[in-house]
Amino acid sequence: MNFPTHPARESLVGELHARPAIPIHGPARLSRLAMLAPDRAAEEAHLAALCARHGVQPPAPGATWFLADFGAFRLRFERHTEFTGWNFVADGADPSKPFENPALAALPPEWLATLPGQAIAAMHITLVDTAPELCGFAGDSLSGAAVAGGEAMVFTDFRLHADGTTHILVAEHPSPLVAGRLAQTLWEIETYRALALLALPAARAVGPGLASASEQLTRLSERLASLETLESEREALEELTQIGGEIERANAATAERFSASAAYHRLVLRRLSELGETPLVGLPTLTRFLDRRMEPAMATVSATGARISALSVRTARLVDLLRARVAVTQEAQAEQQLATLAGTGRAQLRLQQTVEGLSVAGITYYLLTVVGYLLKPLPWESYGTKVETIIAILVPLVAAIVWLRLRKRRLESEA
Repeated sequence: MNFPTHPARESLVGELHARPAIPIHGPARLSRLAMLAPDRAAEEAHLAALCARHGVQPPAPGATWFLADFGAFRLRFERHTEFTGWNFVADGADPSKPFENPALAALPPEWLATLPGQAIAAMHITLVDTAPELCGFAGDSLSGAAVAGGEAMVFTDFRLHADGTTHILVAEHPSPLVAGRLAQTLWEIETYRALALLALPAARAVGPGLASASEQLTRLSERLASLETLESEREALEELTQIGGEIERANAATAERFSASAAYHRLVLRRLSELGETPLVGLPTLTRFLDRRMEPAMATVSATGARISALSVRTARLVDLLRARVAVTQEAQAEQQLATLAGTGRAQLRLQQTVEGLSVAGITYYLLTVVGYLLKPLPWESYGTKVETIIAILVPLVAAIVWLRLRKRRLESEA
């Protein structure tokens, strides 16, 4: 049928079937390595070299999932966003020594030693049909349960053993398909558990800095009431800015890791619920064991993230408060300066008026003196008047003319 299709539809449907569980016929030995931050190009070349060594067709470039039979073992290769899973399956297992000859032993040592990336999780899973031998586990941390509706029993101590791996024993082997799903669930629990706990070192690393920042914020809050000058307020604001910078650096260093940790923790809980555990007498289930041992670490990570957020909010509030205080202080100082300028302006105006008045008097006197010299020789007595009378009449007129001229010039200069 022909109809318009979204370009991503095929890949979205394919995602539902990505990395399917593979049937496992017991007894069998499984080894898994989860490699963190690998070089993708080197990883492809490394896988191609293993395929060439065993005469196996390598995967297409950029493949995220690969399954092949190498004879002595089968390989399931899977790429995730943050890590790559290398899963090796070999047939047969000795119930009395279930982890003596793991699937990794079939790999070339030099190839295994140069595997790209860093192992964040490494485990051996052994499936046996008979009653399990549990002597290789640490008794104080051994956990176990009947799983898959009672078709199998799972035992592990979640410890690193001498070979650097954790050991998981599956007894009373179920059907191949159930065994494949069970193995996938178990190795995902171990991988996601390690990735979830990867945030704990980061939380511990920023802890002392957060404690110091919290103490500084408390001291700074107590000092706010005693800040009286603009300079002291600016110094406090600069100190607060430095504290805020340290908090933001801690947030930048941990936010992505903490978010990923929470997501991985949810996956661990979901995979544990998929096991369908039934308790065995005298042993804690895997869920109970991880809940008691893992939850405190996850609580620390969660609390550290919440602490960073709370400190960031406290810092922002103090910054706003200090900025408001600085603004108010600056406004008060500006008002004082304006008042001073206004007083200075009024004094200048009074001085200018005084000078202007003196100028009018001086210029009027000078002009009338000149006029007097001009008028005195004339015979004013014959007209029945005196020079002094004429000069007296001219005083207000000349003064008014001088004042108007000076005022006009002053207005022109101010314009």
